Amino acid sequence: MLGSVLGGCSSFEATPEGDVNGLEGTSLRELDFPRADAPGSTRDSANLFISGHSLVDQPLPNNLALIGSSLGTPIEWNRQYVVGSSILARTRGSGEPPGSWKGYRGGSNREGEGLDVIAELRAPKTIAGPRYDVLLITEQHGLLGTLIWNDTVKFLRHYHDRFIDGNAEGSTYFYHSWLSLRSKDDPRDWIEYERAASPIWACIATRVNVSLALEGRQNRVVSVPAALALAELIATATGPTGLPGVTRASVRETVDLLIKDEVHVTEAGSYFVSLVAYASMFRRDPSGAALPEVVSPELGRALQKFAWGFVERYYATYRPLPLNECRRRVADFIPHYWQYVHDTYFVKENNALHARLRWARHRLEWGWKLSRDDANNPLWFDPKTDANVWLPAP
Repeated sequence: MLGSVLGGCSSFEATPEGDVNGLEGTSLRELDFPRADAPGSTRDSANLFISGHSLVDQPLPNNLALIGSSLGTPIEWNRQYVVGSSILARTRGSGEPPGSWKGYRGGSNREGEGLDVIAELRAPKTIAGPRYDVLLITEQHGLLGTLIWNDTVKFLRHYHDRFIDGNAEGSTYFYHSWLSLRSKDDPRDWIEYERAASPIWACIATRVNVSLALEGRQNRVVSVPAALALAELIATATGPTGLPGVTRASVRETVDLLIKDEVHVTEAGSYFVSLVAYASMFRRDPSGAALPEVVSPELGRALQKFAWGFVERYYATYRPLPLNECRRRVADFIPHYWQYVHDTYFVKENNALHARLRWARHRLEWGWKLSRDDANNPLWFDPKTDANVWLPAP
């Protein structure tokens, strides 16, 4: 089952090599990830900066440090944490006008709050090392909503560039966030949603990477498919054969083991996505890593094995989709996205008629916006005007 899902995400055989929506002379292979980002390349340590919201909140940073130190691959870290935030909120700032970059000083850090993130990324003062090697950044989990309303592509690139200002050899990892479960008793529609959403998240990184390639740059934004990994873990653990060490007496008990409300993970769930993030950034098997006190040895071993198997298969098969294929995938995804949002959110917030009207309006509006072949479509690419898309440095 997992192999077919990943194969679907990585296929680009229908598009001739070199046709990356007008990026003439650049093959798709050149969009693959250089240096430590390349499949098979490993890290021995990392100075890590994390930018995000509650889905990468503690204990994920401490878990990463625990995993790294126990495997002889130490991690130093700091972070910018803003509850419920978009990347826009952590760069320009929520409600701030163009040209304002107050967001880079917002939120909590490893100690205290209000760190000047731009200055810290350029010349670290809170870690022992001379520079950060890795940026782990996530977006709000409302995928299509934030893509349009919060300009994910532009602000992801802006944060990436501030990180690269401090280390031209650094690697940015784009951590895919997951939506809330509609039902913890029957998570099948959520699992199918996350499977459909995963290549769309990856296409956001590809849109940035196509421009980096056009400019002759070697740094890339690499996807960390945390949402898909969590969905596949739950699919396997609640499936017919179960997953030894993880499966509990019922579907609900199994899901409760990993997700504590509708979206936030438990201690065990956080350990699992930490394993996925570690394996993605280090390209190392996390088996044998130390465990948090609340995770039993049997559960810990099962989570480590599943995380590594998933990550290893994902990067072995992943290839970036051309942007014209990305736009086609988005068009196909819009009905799925809004139906899931309707069933999970709208019907709780509105009466049935109002919920259906919201669903219809958004579906039509977004179908139009995301089908346009011009600069109003965030996944559109024109090499002649691409330099005008990006926001200036502070």
